[in-house]
Amino acid sequence: MKKLSVKITAFVLCILMCVSLCSCDMINSAIESVTDTVSSLVAPKGMVEDISLGYTEMDSTPYSYSPHYTPFLCRESYNCLENDKMRELYDMLYESAFFVYPRSFSNAEYKCRQVVLLESQLSEAQIRLVIKALTDDNPQVFWLSTTFGFLVSPAENYTAVQLYSRSHPEILKEDISKLKAEVDEFFESVESGLSQYEREKYAHNFILEKCEYDDSLKDTLTVPKGKEAAFDPYGVMVDGVAVCEGYARTFQLLCNGLGLKCINIIGESEGELHMWNAVELDGDYYYVDPTWDDKDDEAFMYDYFNISEKQLLYDHDFSALSEDMSDEEICGEGRVNALTSNFFIPKCTSTAYNYYIRESAHLSNYEGEKVKEKLLQSALNKEKYFNFYIDPKELTYEYAVDQLFFSYPQYFFKYVDDVNYELPDYSLDKNNLSFYQKEQISVVTIMLKYV
Repeated sequence: MKKLSVKITAFVLCILMCVSLCSCDMINSAIESVTDTVSSLVAPKGMVEDISLGYTEMDSTPYSYSPHYTPFLCRESYNCLENDKMRELYDMLYESAFFVYPRSFSNAEYKCRQVVLLESQLSEAQIRLVIKALTDDNPQVFWLSTTFGFLVSPAENYTAVQLYSRSHPEILKEDISKLKAEVDEFFESVESGLSQYEREKYAHNFILEKCEYDDSLKDTLTVPKGKEAAFDPYGVMVDGVAVCEGYARTFQLLCNGLGLKCINIIGESEGELHMWNAVELDGDYYYVDPTWDDKDDEAFMYDYFNISEKQLLYDHDFSALSEDMSDEEICGEGRVNALTSNFFIPKCTSTAYNYYIRESAHLSNYEGEKVKEKLLQSALNKEKYFNFYIDPKELTYEYAVDQLFFSYPQYFFKYVDDVNYELPDYSLDKNNLSFYQKEQISVVTIMLKYV
C-alpha cells in the first residue's frame, strides 16, 4: 500500500489506498496517477465541477423487496460518526457513488463525482471513517474501489473527496442490473407470515445454497484482477463464488431487506482477517458466520447460526473499536486501519434463537425421552443427520458423551434400540454409527445410516 501526497500552494492533496478486508488476509495495492488526480480534485470553494466531464449515472432505485416485510434502513455506522459534518460527507459520498466517469486512470479505475464539503476541514482519519461507515451500511454499493483521494483547503475552509469505481460505467450499469434482478428474485421468493427467526434462517440457507467459498483466493496476497466481486454481494448472488466479506455483506443485504437489523463485524479467525454478522432478534443480538457455516458437510451448516459471544470467542477474535484507535492507527497500513475496525460490537449473550437450542432435542437426563422422540422423527424421514443439545445446566458435556457412547451403559445405543422397535421395515444401523462432538456449542451431531 502506498500513499502519495503533493503540496499545491495552500492545498494538501492525498490519494490513498485503503486495505481491502478479506478472509484470506489479502492486501490490495494500487498507484494512482498524480497528474490526473490533481486535476480532478482541485476544486476551490465556490467552484462548480465541470459538467462536460460526462459522468454516467447509475441506477439508484431501491430493490423491490418483499411486499410482506418493511425493509430495515441500516444507518448503524452512520449513527456512530462523531459529528454532523462527517454525516453530511457520508450522504454526499453516497450520492456521488452513483455517478461514474467513463475514462480510467493508470490503475484502470474510474472516478466517481467528487464532493466538496464546505465550511469544514476534516482530517484524514475522519474521512477514512466516513468511507468505512458508507461501505458498512450500504452493501448494495458494491463497486467502490479501495482507492480514494482527498483535498483539504485551510485557506478556503473546505474538504474535497473523490471515490473511485473499479468498473467502467457501462459495465457497471449491467452489473447493477444483474445484481438487482437476483436480489429482487430472492425477495419475491419469501413467503408471508414468517417470524424474524424464520426470515433470518431463510436468508442464511439461501446464501449457503447459492454460493460456494472461493478457495482460489485463500493463499493469495493480492486480489487478482477480475476477482474483486468475491468480496461483495455480486460475487454471491451473480457469480456464486465469494470469500467471507462477500458472504457477510450479502447476508446483511438480504436480512436488512427482510426487516432485520443486521450489521457486519470485523475480526480474525485462524490468524486471518475475517468478517461475520450480528443480527438483532426480538431485542437481543446474535452472531452469525455464514462463511463458516458453508462447509462441504451439511452437518456443520448451523454451527455458527445465532451463537453467543462466549461461543464465538472459541475461534474468533474482534478487531478494535474505531473510537479506541488513534488517528495514526486509523490511517495505518496493513492489518490495523479504519476498514479493519468496528464502529460497534454488540454484546451477544442470549441463546433463545440459537439454532440447536431452538430446533434440536435437549438432553437433560439420561432417560433421553425428548432425544428419542426426535430421533424417531428423523429416522421415519430417513434423514442423514440428527442433532441433539446437551443441556449444560444439567449435564457436563464431556462426561455425558462418555456415558452416551463409550462407557457402560452407552445410553445412546439404548435410544437406538427403542427407536428401531418403532420403525416399520428398516432400522438404524447401530454398527455403523459415527458422530461429531461440538463441545463449544454443547451439541452432538449423529450421521444416520439405515439397514
